[in-house]
Amino acid sequence: MSSKPIIAVTMGDPAGIGPEIILKALTDPAIKKAARPLILGDWNVLQRTRSRLKKLPELICWQPGQRLLPMLDHPHAFAVCSLSALSAKESRPANASKAGGHGAFSYIRVAAKLALSKVADGIATAPISKHSLIEAGYNYPGHTELLAELSRTAECRMMLIGAKLRVVPVTGHIALAKVPRSLTRDNIQTTLELTERSLKQFFAIARPRIAVAALNPHGGEQGIFGDEEIEIITPAVKAARKKGVGVFGPFPADSLFHHAARGDYDAVVCMYHDQGLIPLKLHHFYGGVALTLGPPFIRTSVDHGTAYDIAGKGQADETSMKEAILLAARLARQNMRRRRK
Repeated sequence: MSSKPIIAVTMGDPAGIGPEIILKALTDPAIKKAARPLILGDWNVLQRTRSRLKKLPELICWQPGQRLLPMLDHPHAFAVCSLSALSAKESRPANASKAGGHGAFSYIRVAAKLALSKVADGIATAPISKHSLIEAGYNYPGHTELLAELSRTAECRMMLIGAKLRVVPVTGHIALAKVPRSLTRDNIQTTLELTERSLKQFFAIARPRIAVAALNPHGGEQGIFGDEEIEIITPAVKAARKKGVGVFGPFPADSLFHHAARGDYDAVVCMYHDQGLIPLKLHHFYGGVALTLGPPFIRTSVDHGTAYDIAGKGQADETSMKEAILLAARLARQNMRRRRK
């Protein structure tokens, strides 16, 4: 039996760049060397995408009753589990649809089931359209919240990873105006503890150094520009420090990321989405990866959206998708080695 991990790769929004970046990523020999990807998506959408591009890998469609493992071990082709049958109209590039939302949800749901049942050793996801997902009746602001519910995980966070930075937002996909009232001592402390545990577990950092970004300009300037640092963030930092977490701050965000990028810290916990993702994407616009912290399985993702502006044009860069699959495979191999000990 192959020792390479099985990675469930979800196709994401059928009208976005997900199908393209998956197919492009699979052309890299490093993927076949590191993992056995199983694409969860739509066979017809993938074939239509293949017809628009060149030098793409061979695909084989798994059918109920067929043995899956021999397909996963095929020396050249990649296995597809087709979970929807969208028409060309329903999956037209750059055109969000309710049908596409239903499809995207089914790919994620099956991936979670495979991971929870230990059939898949990890999950790597292509981007979804939150609008299509919600229009189809699935009221989740993103993958993280959906996977938390599917895995019955009380607390999940997203770590965005690049060569120079790791950032973990306390709040996720919410309106900026809602951020201050969404911050609590508990959710900041939980984020710090999840971050520390994940740095130890996934990156073998024995004593993680975690910096915390302030919410307000100049760290609030002793309450002149806001009191969240005094009332919420600093007490959470102190509470985490009492529990042994190596945490520092809060620091003004305008200077913190310079120090983090040069290696002074192993991760930055930030208060909201763009506070962390702007510096991360400045350094790692291509090749950044998201890692979900909390669920009982490995899940990685691209660090970008559906990119409707270039969907169907063959212009999408697959680097983040490739790195997401490779990271999921590396972390899965670590888990496999631990189980053998």
